[in-house]
Amino acid sequence: MAKAKEIIGLDCEAETARGMRLVLLARLEEMCEQRTAALDWSSDEGVHDMRVASRRLRSALRDFKPHLRAGRRLNAARAELKRLADALGAVRDEDVAIRALEKLKEKTGEQSASAGLELFADARRERRESAREKLVRALEPESLDSTRRQIASVFEKATAPRKKSGEVESVGGEGRDEGARSFREMGRFIVELSWDELREHGPALYHPLKSVPLHDMRIAAKRLRYALELFAACFGDASKELAHELSELQDALGELHDCDEWMQEFGNRLSEHRDESSGEVSAERRKAAFWMLEHFVVERSKHYGEALAIWRGMEREGFASRLARCLDAPARES
Repeated sequence: MAKAKEIIGLDCEAETARGMRLVLLARLEEMCEQRTAALDWSSDEGVHDMRVASRRLRSALRDFKPHLRAGRRLNAARAELKRLADALGAVRDEDVAIRALEKLKEKTGEQSASAGLELFADARRERRESAREKLVRALEPESLDSTRRQIASVFEKATAPRKKSGEVESVGGEGRDEGARSFREMGRFIVELSWDELREHGPALYHPLKSVPLHDMRIAAKRLRYALELFAACFGDASKELAHELSELQDALGELHDCDEWMQEFGNRLSEHRDESSGEVSAERRKAAFWMLEHFVVERSKHYGEALAIWRGMEREGFASRLARCLDAPARES
């Protein structure tokens, strides 16, 4: 996965509006620059990198939303970014599934189950072709360039300070005096809010069979990680170390979520009660479905244990207090 590019000219002690504008425009350009690699089918890393870049942009936009000038154009820009992210995600999801099925096929040790997994992989390949066609249309050069320019214009307007006679310049429609708040101070507010969100989801780990709350916890961990990475220029290497710890939690919860998705898919297939005598292909698929269900039940337990151990380790090692010290550290010299 490509690392986020450093944002040139970011001044953490400057006004909030300037910092938000630099971040949003830089992340937008970073995403669009991945177009060629994303459409190179010789590797699946390009589409993954562009998807991650789109996530970073959308995460920053989500964090900044309360501090931006809201309006229909901003909402339309957010919807367009989600459309692009969905198109990238549709291809990436199939890439990951195909790779997993090809790898697991070698582990079955049973010819009929292996043949069934190959049939499932073939179905995924067909779905990927359809997803790729949609992605090509979504990333058509003239269309993407037009979208980039339109969204950039929206970002510039959304971060433009308001000037009122006798008042300090401000951004946002909620009455806050953003002109008096530095980008670093806003960063602290966003990181603390994200940490509170993750802590609220923490108890989900004590209920291992409830998939949705565990997935919500993963999303919260990802948001806090992205926030720490976003404001690393303001809070230094300590924020990067904390973000790395969160990435490990996010990965474990992500693997757990993938297991849940596979278990649901193949559990549904087995619930269809297809008669194995109706044909060899049906029998192969059913045997493969049994094998996959058994496999991911075991895998899920392993990844749950990893996530629980990481979360307990964060508690023992005082993640909350280390985060507070990171945010309280003196401002770095620009």
